Amino acid sequence: MIQNLSLAQWHRLAGEGVCPPMRVQVIGISMIPLLRARRDYVTIVPVTEPPQRGDIMLFADPLREKRYVLHRVWQVGEDAVLFWGDNCARPDGWIPLSQVWGKAVLIERGKRRITPDPAKGLRLARCWHVVGKGWRFVRKAYHWTRNRIRKVFRRQ
Repeated sequence: MIQNLSLAQWHRLAGEGVCPPMRVQVIGISMIPLLRARRDYVTIVPVTEPPQRGDIMLFADPLREKRYVLHRVWQVGEDAVLFWGDNCARPDGWIPLSQVWGKAVLIERGKRRITPDPAKGLRLARCWHVVGKGWRFVRKAYHWTRNRIRKVFRRQ
């Protein structure tokens, strides 16, 4: 049994067709509320079929070397995919299919096992994008007001 594979090694094995599913811990917050940082684990299988809208896929970040992202497929083009994290303000941009490595097939949260549903996921993501924009506005307004009040009291 192979253990402790890096994502790059796993991707190389997937290209050869001898790759087992891989279980990774979620680190970032870009897929909240579905995926929670350092609490959830995701099982990823190599890409064997074209991505569908709503799928959660693993891809190599084109802007940062050795960084991998797990986001939702928002649109599928001829040779690229538009990804958007559920908790992100903007889409990631079009990622070439060659950089799409795997598909999330299982989410583990404690004893719960969640199978991602693309249709439900898209509805959830749309709602969360709207709510998230509202929360971002409230948070910015709060910080702006707090900073103004602090400046007034510092002057006195």
